[in-house]
Amino acid sequence: MSPAVHDVDVLVVGAGPAGLTVAHELALAGVRATVIDRLPDPNPHSKALGLQPRTVELLDTRGLLDAVLADAVARIPDGHFAGLPVPLTYDRWRSPHAYHLIYPQNLLERVLEGALERHGVSVLRGCELVGLTQDETAATAVVATPEGEVHYRARYVAGCDGHDSAVRRLGGFAFPGTSTDFSGVVADVALRSAPPEVLTRPRRTADLLGEERSDRREVSYPLVPLPNGRYRVVWAEYGRSTDAGPVTEQEVRAAVAQRYGTEVDIADVEWASRLSDAAHQAERYRLGRLFVVADAAHIHIPAGGQGLNVGVQDAVNLGWKLAAEISGRAPAGLLDTYHTERHPVGARVLENTRVQAYLTNPAAEFDALRSTFIALLKLPEVNDRFAGMLSGLDVRYDVPGADDHELLGARMPDVALDRGTVFGRLRSGRALLIAGPGHAERARRWADRVEVAHGDLRTWEAAGVLIRPDGHVCWVAPAQDDDPRHTKRLDAALHDWFGAPGPGPERA
Repeated sequence: MSPAVHDVDVLVVGAGPAGLTVAHELALAGVRATVIDRLPDPNPHSKALGLQPRTVELLDTRGLLDAVLADAVARIPDGHFAGLPVPLTYDRWRSPHAYHLIYPQNLLERVLEGALERHGVSVLRGCELVGLTQDETAATAVVATPEGEVHYRARYVAGCDGHDSAVRRLGGFAFPGTSTDFSGVVADVALRSAPPEVLTRPRRTADLLGEERSDRREVSYPLVPLPNGRYRVVWAEYGRSTDAGPVTEQEVRAAVAQRYGTEVDIADVEWASRLSDAAHQAERYRLGRLFVVADAAHIHIPAGGQGLNVGVQDAVNLGWKLAAEISGRAPAGLLDTYHTERHPVGARVLENTRVQAYLTNPAAEFDALRSTFIALLKLPEVNDRFAGMLSGLDVRYDVPGADDHELLGARMPDVALDRGTVFGRLRSGRALLIAGPGHAERARRWADRVEVAHGDLRTWEAAGVLIRPDGHVCWVAPAQDDDPRHTKRLDAALHDWFGAPGPGPERA
């Protein structure tokens, strides 16, 4: 008997944060994705343990933040670069969420999957991608399921299936990279006893990193409390192969003893995993009808807690564009902007994590490098730059065809509007035009995909902005500038990002 064949619009491979986010973005636009994951059950453990400010903003723009905050361990009001003793501050970036949120990845997956289920989409588990081809009209995915082999004929496939991505491998994506002298371990433990100060929730970055630096080749960090009453153990190793085999309970106990001696008594090591030192990036994020997202597109050491966050931001960038394509509203070339916008962001993450790998190496030969960076990070402009980079708040896409206003291509900060706020109005998953009556009239034929609001933009010396569903600005009208070219540029931006207008009389 021939395998069953299912025709679907988008097949999302992988139900981690990125895959669930892609599917949720599609669902907001009325596009139903098919989501598969090779694991039979949701992962109860979490390598990633933090949400950067930009990811928190995106959760806010989708109405998911309250559910996340309910179980968050802590809000950390500063960041760090390579654990150096100079806090990174977010003041410059005008974010209502200027904090790093300690929050396990598996809980985020639970929130995202719940949101997806409210749109009528469920994850198909125990389903492994084993074959993948594509032609001019669709991609064909061969999936092994508990009931047997199934074929999916999909208009597009989003590979969100992690560092060993089957979509990347079967789709033929080149994945060059390098390695550093770093490896590490992450583990979750139950404690029998510990001093009160060990059990205190962190309030600042220094609480997460510790103050001292050893000249040993192994560096352990303070225990971090988890919502389930367990504690996270993390340590870095230098000069040891990542192919050392499974993490042993003895290793975990030794790492905790290195920092705490006999003060902390571990009752049980529930889970442990090695962190790879590999740094790789797909040469292309799109090959025909196939896309790679998050760890399928880029892997690196978890320095600065960027991996999960960059992956979710990849997913939001791709999701609304795929929805526009499936809905027949995408202008030519829109899907290609996923690669051109997100590949440079991923490349920058690989670059800065390589630098952090050297800076966190406790060997004396790196002391001069650390001293230099500490001095630089104390300069306000440098501190702002690094805070923006690690938090994701500084991402600015190259939006062509307009003046170089500071908002153009950047994320739009949250501001009060005549009805609600920017972040609140983006919860529909549609674009948002903030402008006066003249510009608003130009957008009325895109009313099915562009909302209109009025707000005070004088802080940015702007009279109007057009904001994409992912929160990035694609048109700006400078304040006190009645140049008619800005109106023509609005028309061009509406066409270039949101396709042809709907029915109705065109305005001259």
